[in-house]
Amino acid sequence: MISKIKYRLSIMNSLRPFARGVNSILILSFLLGILVMGLGFIKPLLYKIFIDEVIIGRQFSMMPAVAAGYAAVFALNILFAYIKNYCTNRWVNRVTFRAKMKILNGFFTRDFSEYDTQSIGDMKMRLEDDTACIADYAGTQTIGCATAFITLAVSTSLLFMIEWRLALFACAGIPLTLWIDHVIAKHESVVNNHLRENDQKMSGWLHASVQGWREIKALNLQKHEETKFIHYIHKFALYNGTWINYWVARILIVPKIKEEFLMRFCLYFFGGLLIINGRFEIGSLLVFMQYYTLLSGALETVSNADAELLSSKPKSERLLTELYKARNKKIRRSLPEGDGSIKFCDVSFTYPGTDRPVIKNLSLTIQKGERVAVTGRSGAGKTTALKLMLGMLEPTSGKVLFSDIPISEIQPSSLHGNFGFVMQENMLFNTSIRENMLYAKSGATEQELTDACKKAFIMDYINELPDGLDTVIGERGIRLSGGQKQRLILARQFLRDVSVYVFDEATSALDQYSESIIQDAINNIGRDKTILVVAHRKSSLALCDRVIAL
Repeated sequence: MISKIKYRLSIMNSLRPFARGVNSILILSFLLGILVMGLGFIKPLLYKIFIDEVIIGRQFSMMPAVAAGYAAVFALNILFAYIKNYCTNRWVNRVTFRAKMKILNGFFTRDFSEYDTQSIGDMKMRLEDDTACIADYAGTQTIGCATAFITLAVSTSLLFMIEWRLALFACAGIPLTLWIDHVIAKHESVVNNHLRENDQKMSGWLHASVQGWREIKALNLQKHEETKFIHYIHKFALYNGTWINYWVARILIVPKIKEEFLMRFCLYFFGGLLIINGRFEIGSLLVFMQYYTLLSGALETVSNADAELLSSKPKSERLLTELYKARNKKIRRSLPEGDGSIKFCDVSFTYPGTDRPVIKNLSLTIQKGERVAVTGRSGAGKTTALKLMLGMLEPTSGKVLFSDIPISEIQPSSLHGNFGFVMQENMLFNTSIRENMLYAKSGATEQELTDACKKAFIMDYINELPDGLDTVIGERGIRLSGGQKQRLILARQFLRDVSVYVFDEATSALDQYSESIIQDAINNIGRDKTILVVAHRKSSLALCDRVIAL
């Protein structure tokens, strides 16, 4: 029990930085919870007065006061509960939003090697599902548990003050309840992990299927995808059904059997025997049962909270892991003004799990303003060299420098702000041409957009469109031809005004006409910009001052 309390406090302590400005709201919520709990102890007293004084004592003049007291307690209970829930929800929404933003930022700033080991489905689950446990720690796991513990202590004391023999019997079921819920919760935790793993794989599969729908239709793989979908749905139904069985047993069946069939019946039976023997009063028995109801409700809250804590602990651990990663990023410096040179100093690189180096002892220097072609057979390390240049990979040995500063010491956003990539396959979004351009420079003016498009020789095409720059280009730019996509991507890089342009097989899939337009656009880039061209075609290599063969 103590270890669980410590774990809850450690979670809340980890969430405290995200609750800046709303911590007082959670304190208010806790105080309101105490008031609601206190009102719960007043109601049995009103019942006792009603039974002993009004009914048995026939003091009917007290009836209005008792009714007014009950109505006041009822109204205050609703008011305090409403404000408490409002405060809790406000705290949860603020903290959850900040935690999600921190995790999302962590996704974008993590080491590139981590992207290769984590699926899209898992990233989605960490951002959406795992952060859902924050609501539990603002309610059930903290305020709910604290007030339940106080209710347990106070109600147990009152029960012993009313009738110690019945109180002993009432308290006998506490350890049994905690043990049964703990055992069931351990099984729930295992099933929850299976459910999450299945949901993660299904989310990743769905993402890949939606993106690759053209290939699926072209290869006639619809039946294959339907089979995979049925497989995931079947596993979900199996795991979810198992989890529901455990949940129903813990929440409904066990409490029903223990409370209604055993405990309450036995308490009324033994209490009745004490009344028959003149050792107890009817009003006192009713008050005792009211306080026992508070005790059993508090016990159920504590037991369920412990069970949920155990069941959802993997979610909490993953949440803490992501928040810890986001807070403990390696601090790097911004890139100062430099000569803009790119240097490979005796660089070697071997991919993890292999023995053969892709790049071995590579040394070269590319000065600012040079136009350099990189060529070589497939697998020679051309793309690997580009990734090393951008810090996407870290050399096994040697150093890569930009402006004479090691890439590993430069803040990624500062480094990448100097590079503009035009690849064979580029990312375009299902929005307008204008919005796709503004991803490069959000505050760009109309004139800047027009100038960038003219430099990329795509403005004439845009002017022919009914909606011009506001034309929606479809998912991944499906409404554009291959050459138009490349020119739009190039226009986006022109808008960024980067210092290094990298063309990675940018024209390999284009026809001769489209390729010539791209090459004309490249030729129009100022000589103060560095250009790297990864290509095999002689026409592309001819654009450059020198060729590096890997």
